[in-house]
Amino acid sequence: MTSDHALIVQGLRKRFGEVEVLGGVDARLRRGKITAFIGPNGAGKTTLFHAVTGELKPDSGRVVLEGREITRREPWEIARLGVGRLFQEVRVFPGLSVWDNVIAALQRPSDRRLGASLLRGDHSLQAAKEEASALLDRVGVDGRRDGPAAELSWGNQKLLAFARLLAGEHRLVLLDEPTAGVAPALGVRLKELIRLLAGERGVTVGLIEHDMKFVADLADAVVVLRDGKLFDHGPTTEVLSRPATVELCLGL
Repeated sequence: MTSDHALIVQGLRKRFGEVEVLGGVDARLRRGKITAFIGPNGAGKTTLFHAVTGELKPDSGRVVLEGREITRREPWEIARLGVGRLFQEVRVFPGLSVWDNVIAALQRPSDRRLGASLLRGDHSLQAAKEEASALLDRVGVDGRRDGPAAELSWGNQKLLAFARLLAGEHRLVLLDEPTAGVAPALGVRLKELIRLLAGERGVTVGLIEHDMKFVADLADAVVVLRDGKLFDHGPTTEVLSRPATVELCLGL
């Protein structure tokens, strides 16, 4: 029987010297749903995401993606299994054009033809550029597409990063504070794009977020961390209505 959970985290522990950053965290992300990870700064949220995507190796515990254990695999291996990541700081390729940022994400590991066509300039590149343009239109990137990505505003670089996520064949995406540093109007647009990932694409989404209204409007479930341990979890409306969780997250 296929599990209803795309990602299962069991007993993850990570220590840096004398500091235990993750103290046996358990979490389950339902397939095609949006799960928000909340809690005070230093609760272990980003460290948990790093452990899932391979940037950090946990000291103990398991990470299981779609029934396959991925604990301690290298980041590139985990990415090839369909895990995408959006970091709090925007990580576009600043020297590449806006188009090429998305075209690079369109290339599949098994597809050597597109990479060659980038050198030859044949019709395959034109098809990729058209697909990239459609994705840029979908997310609403405003700016020169033949110019370097570094020339885009911070908000448009965020949207470009989302276009690259849409270009990939992801089963799971992890978003680290997607609304950090953006204007309210862009926050609304990002909410729409996250719903697109989960609703239309069926992608499982995990996100770290400090904006509780954003979480309440968007997430199907919430995981609350405190001091590297699981503090609370469950359906969003239930978790956010509990006084202890409200008190813990007050001011986030």
